[in-house]
Amino acid sequence: MNIKLIIGLGNKNKKLFNTRHNVGMWFIKKFLKLNKIVLNKIYTKNIYTKKIFLYTPNSYINKCGKLILKVKKKLKIKNKNILIVYDDINILPGNCKIQNNINKKSTHNGIKNILKYIKNNNFYKLRIGIGKPKNNDLIKFVISKPNNTEKLLIIKSIKKCIFYIKKLIKYNKLNKIQNLINKKII
Repeated sequence: MNIKLIIGLGNKNKKLFNTRHNVGMWFIKKFLKLNKIVLNKIYTKNIYTKKIFLYTPNSYINKCGKLILKVKKKLKIKNKNILIVYDDINILPGNCKIQNNINKKSTHNGIKNILKYIKNNNFYKLRIGIGKPKNNDLIKFVISKPNNTEKLLIIKSIKKCIFYIKKLIKYNKLNKIQNLINKKII
């Protein structure tokens, strides 16, 4: 696995930034802050001498595919070199999973929209847990803010993922890093 582009999914609406649906953008923001990178449209960072691009589409999460295709083409990056970071209701806050997306279907509308444009699902995904709603109102849940405990757990998992993604970039050993990222803490 040779990551060249990390994409954090979320909604560009400022009112929605602190919501569960924006944890992909939280990841990019935290990555930039921890590595002292100045904000820009497409962020570039040399990590262990490898040039890495970080990107958050300037759109709503469910309509990000067209912009991601445009950036992918502009940077001439293959799908197999892309890591997409986003929220997952099937994982508890504080936990996360990284995996190759080959031949796996997704119920996440952002991922569905990306697949509509880039066609080939040969990319990697980092799913950050936000938990499930207690009632059936999924849309209201994902665009609401997590409580303080959930937020602390989500941020803790983001920091853990950033640490291990940097190791993955350096050593290029998915299986070893995957086991560390996917290890449940709750």
